[in-house]
Amino acid sequence: MMDVFNQFTAWSALDILVMAIIFYQVLLLIRGTRAAQILTGMLLVVGLFIVSNIFPLTTVNWMMNKFYSSFIIILIIIFQDDIRHVLSTMGRRKFFVGQDSSTSLLILDEISRAASSLAAKRIGALIVIERQIILSRYVDIGVQIDSRVSKELLMSIFHPSSPIHDGAVILQRGRIAAAGCFLPLTRDEGIDPNLGTRHRAAIGISEETDALVIVVSEEGASVALVESGKIMRKADGKSLRDELALRLLSERDSTPTATGLQSRLRTLVGDYFSRKKV
Repeated sequence: MMDVFNQFTAWSALDILVMAIIFYQVLLLIRGTRAAQILTGMLLVVGLFIVSNIFPLTTVNWMMNKFYSSFIIILIIIFQDDIRHVLSTMGRRKFFVGQDSSTSLLILDEISRAASSLAAKRIGALIVIERQIILSRYVDIGVQIDSRVSKELLMSIFHPSSPIHDGAVILQRGRIAAAGCFLPLTRDEGIDPNLGTRHRAAIGISEETDALVIVVSEEGASVALVESGKIMRKADGKSLRDELALRLLSERDSTPTATGLQSRLRTLVGDYFSRKKV
């Protein structure tokens, strides 16, 4: 025991700290996802392997040894989507790039007005706003657009006569990147069974990424904002616009004080739309 303490240095402490941070971040990334459930099962298998080495469980030990030789390959196959998800977090983007606050608010205004108009006309819609986790793999399978955000364009995309109205629109860096995109459906079996495919897709993409998703329901003529698998109903375009502003504009502000940031954002949003009414 003393030999262990004698060999323990400052570099050993740093080594342990780095590994602890890595494991902690991995656990945060997979918390509440399918990967967390699979990881629990894998830990049980590892535990069985350890037990088979301690006790004379010959058959179990033989099977575990065969399994152990392919353990890394099995992990890569099982967690391929989650590994891709983790790697995508290394390339981080912000929604508003190279745009001032007024331009950013105009974009949010166009999104909110489009959502309200679509709800009033009972036209379903699904709008995904990329934040830090890049959504390029979903953009690539859709129809490439790369256009500025406008109410009219969003209305035309989701009009029932449009050939791409059933898919999702994905916004990247303040522009409409693609339309007609297909999103993963949620695997949560505990959600409301009355929710349709759009809501399930919105929950699914928000569970796998940090995207903000706007869902317009054609049956209920309502608008909802989905984040981290949670659905937040919005009564009107103004409440949706304010919610988007607080979530998206705060990402581009470098002020460390959260309270002051939210106060300034509310003032900015209020001043901007007050000027529009005049």
